[in-house]
Amino acid sequence: MRIRALITALGLNAVPAAGWFLGDWSAGTTLVVFWLETLIGTLLVAGRIVLHRRIRPSQGHWYYQAPQGHAPQTTSTSGSTYFTAFLVPALVFTLAHGVFLAVLGWMLISKNLTPEAKIDRNHLLAGLIGILVFQIADFLMDLIWLRARSFAWLERLGQQTLGRVIVIHLTIIGGMAAVVFTGAHRNFFGAFIFLKTLLNASLVLPQYNPETPPAWLSNLMDRIKSKKDDGTTFARFWRKTDDLEEARVARNENPMEAAGTRPK
Repeated sequence: MRIRALITALGLNAVPAAGWFLGDWSAGTTLVVFWLETLIGTLLVAGRIVLHRRIRPSQGHWYYQAPQGHAPQTTSTSGSTYFTAFLVPALVFTLAHGVFLAVLGWMLISKNLTPEAKIDRNHLLAGLIGILVFQIADFLMDLIWLRARSFAWLERLGQQTLGRVIVIHLTIIGGMAAVVFTGAHRNFFGAFIFLKTLLNASLVLPQYNPETPPAWLSNLMDRIKSKKDDGTTFARFWRKTDDLEEARVARNENPMEAAGTRPK
């Protein structure tokens, strides 16, 4: 599963990279392809959520409880669906990025500040087809085993997608800055694409999450306790946090008692 996710992430980044290094795409075209990748990916994840909650209706789908420090936190009788909790922030950020890209791009093109801001329709169409191939293939593969997938898997997928939204946000800001201040020098922007690929790949790789904290970290944190500390060691705090997260995941995973009790 992680291998396929990594292949998909690398493939999606290979499309604009090939266009930039081999197809002589402009910076404007490359940034729009990045933005379309995020928009399409967000909508396809939303489609997975809708289908998964029909096949495996769980409490997390209808009364979602987010990780500590994230909104929304809900009870079993009121709250947000996971569909809303994922799609609203993802679309808000993505559309805001699109507006920023369109306005700044229009300013650069209208004032003829740099040819790198212009968008070639043929190149854009080729990039769109390329990212659709990878994203739809990944979507169809997920549908095959969707009934066996847990809600926790779906939540991780949503978190990875939201992470990519942030990466694209930084890519658009940094990319447009490259266009404005450097004229999108080919070597500079090429390095930028490489860094964006590394960031996207890191989102799908296994994360370091040990059951107990390293001894050096526990000793360090215990030495810098707050004056209001209740005497709990850092290792106990770590374990308590893990226990709360396990309870949250289990709660979201619980199946709804009956299909008729689900909200419409």
